[in-house]
Amino acid sequence: MERKISGSISSVKDSTIEYMESFVGEVFSPGEFLPDEILQMMIRVTCETKRETAVYIDRKNRVLHIGIGDTRSVDLPELDTGRRSDVRLSGIRILHTHPNGSSYPSDVDLNSLKSMRFDAMCVVGVNMAESRITGLSATFLERDTDGLLNGTILIGPYGMNHVKRFNACFNIITEIDRTAPRSAEIIDNGPERAILVGVVSEKSDTVEPLAELKELAGAAGAVVVATYTQRRAAPDSKYYIGRGLVDDLALERQALNADIFIFDDELTASCIRNLEDALGARVIDRTALILDIFASRAKSKEGRLQVELAQQKYRLPRLMGQGTVLSRLGGGIGTRGPGETKLQSDRRHIMRRIHYLEEQLREVRDRRNLLRKDRNKRQLPVIAVVGYTNAGKSTLVNRLCNADIFAEDMLFATLDPSVRKLVTPEKKDFLLVDTVGFIRKLPHDLVEAFKSTLEEAVYADLLLHVVDGSNPEAYEHIDTVHKILGEIGAGNRPEYLVINKIDKPGSVENTGLAAESTKAFYVSAMRGDGLEELRDAVTEFFTRVDKTFELVISYTDGKKLSYLHDNGTIFEEEYREDGVYVKGRIPQELWIYG
Repeated sequence: MERKISGSISSVKDSTIEYMESFVGEVFSPGEFLPDEILQMMIRVTCETKRETAVYIDRKNRVLHIGIGDTRSVDLPELDTGRRSDVRLSGIRILHTHPNGSSYPSDVDLNSLKSMRFDAMCVVGVNMAESRITGLSATFLERDTDGLLNGTILIGPYGMNHVKRFNACFNIITEIDRTAPRSAEIIDNGPERAILVGVVSEKSDTVEPLAELKELAGAAGAVVVATYTQRRAAPDSKYYIGRGLVDDLALERQALNADIFIFDDELTASCIRNLEDALGARVIDRTALILDIFASRAKSKEGRLQVELAQQKYRLPRLMGQGTVLSRLGGGIGTRGPGETKLQSDRRHIMRRIHYLEEQLREVRDRRNLLRKDRNKRQLPVIAVVGYTNAGKSTLVNRLCNADIFAEDMLFATLDPSVRKLVTPEKKDFLLVDTVGFIRKLPHDLVEAFKSTLEEAVYADLLLHVVDGSNPEAYEHIDTVHKILGEIGAGNRPEYLVINKIDKPGSVENTGLAAESTKAFYVSAMRGDGLEELRDAVTEFFTRVDKTFELVISYTDGKKLSYLHDNGTIFEEEYREDGVYVKGRIPQELWIYG
């Protein structure tokens, strides 16, 4: 038989559950705000189970639902009452017990009242040793000057001898509904309120391990209301964090009125489902957050194709068993993006979409290769500006080229690659390619999707590796960029380290950061400090005497062809009967073939 009681009932006696079920659906003492029959039932159940008890009552005093919690809280499921307006009450009031004897509402109580727009949140303090009520209170929502339900009013606490005083509270509910704005049926509740969660190793000494995740959440439009980290040897396979912290976070979500949890690692579908069930809110991981930011920033057709491909590949293994992540399309962070207006949970549909996107990106890659060959024919040197996100790459390109690339102090301000011409006083022309910023734990599917864009770094003659010199994690950022450059095949390209933002407080100028590269420059792209020296060094790099070569390489000598590609610039390449014809240039000191 289906139970009418929810919550922690596994250890509750069947007779007690049957006793509570006898109340559900029944009407008690119409006109009484706190019906005595219900209060007595709640005292009995609370004293017997030593847990909080909650009762949902409608305005006719019909009991709609009963929940059992623990000694600190009780889950309050949202019932479908047919009321959809965000400016009207739900038509339901909650009576719930506090086994600790307190008759004042907690922060969790108040936030539940606001988020679910209950008619009232009534607290029944219980002295379990004496099986009696210590006090009663009722809290109501109050309208602000805009007519929104943002404030609260507390009535009580009173003792049982004054319970009749609460009957006048029906008038408070009537007045709240009467003053509801008629024109506003749907209210914008503002940005999503996020709680950030991460696991750090037991040996980690990072001061703010979730600082970057907080920036990412802000870039996605969320307001971070709390951050939690847990030291563990390894993440838990079921919940990522320990079950004890999961229970604490479920309470904290209600107290802070949070909408979403964001975890600092990629989670499995089953882990997300387990967390959503336990926390009672939407859960997304770091990968979904980064993909969401990319989706909101992609402007070009190529950028949108790349982002959607990464999103579809991310979702494919998560089709089975995922909770609200796939059931709330368009519902907030992690659910938006190009091509997602009608995302199907059908595997074959997504596979077809992936194949289509890959074909479209192959065409983009072919067009990019043609442009690259044209640049090689004209022998225009190419400089790829790479680096960690928000290091100041776009600002540097704008300064060097007098350009107008969008630059903002935010993560992933630049997503679509931009090419600008740098003209030196010696009338030498160079092409600067502003690339997407790298980041720690960059999703693999995103790297794969953006391969055609990132190949600009692979085929560049010189890399300008920009690092934020004011960031305390600058060394770690350099390592992250070098790792990703190695993954895409650009790890051996000539590189100048450009240590930017030396005008900012906390700059690491003169602290040895330059030792991370064979050649480094301290600059302020915002003020212009050090840019002349950098521009002169770039000019010198390309005006030195290079070895030009033109030869046919045997098909059996693939290492020689690979070496020339890795260390030189190929202008022409043609496959002939007797081998591969190549023409290009290479730094004199790197020419090893006589």
